[in-house]
Amino acid sequence: MNTLTKELGQRIRSFRTEKGMTQEALAEKAGLHPTYVGQVERGEKNLTIITLGHLTGALDITLQQLFSGIEVSTSQTDDIYDKCYQLLRQHSQEKVLHIYAILLELFAMQE
Repeated sequence: MNTLTKELGQRIRSFRTEKGMTQEALAEKAGLHPTYVGQVERGEKNLTIITLGHLTGALDITLQQLFSGIEVSTSQTDDIYDKCYQLLRQHSQEKVLHIYAILLELFAMQE
């Protein structure tokens, strides 16, 4: 996912742990599945504004508090990294390791 999604997930985790809540407790209070909350905290899910509202309500924080200090990166490099990540996620670990080995060989050839 993109850096904003990951940073939001980290912020949600931080607020949750600061309040001494488990993922299960946050999920229950927000009306979400615990697995989904884990995916959000790892930056694996894009959030809707409604889901953000449920989470901030359950954490007793405002959207402003959640987004405070987050800078949105719009660099083209971040977009390319995200696209590569999404492509690799679609394949088996064996195939990803093979692709990685090919990349290492390509980089070695350039030196």
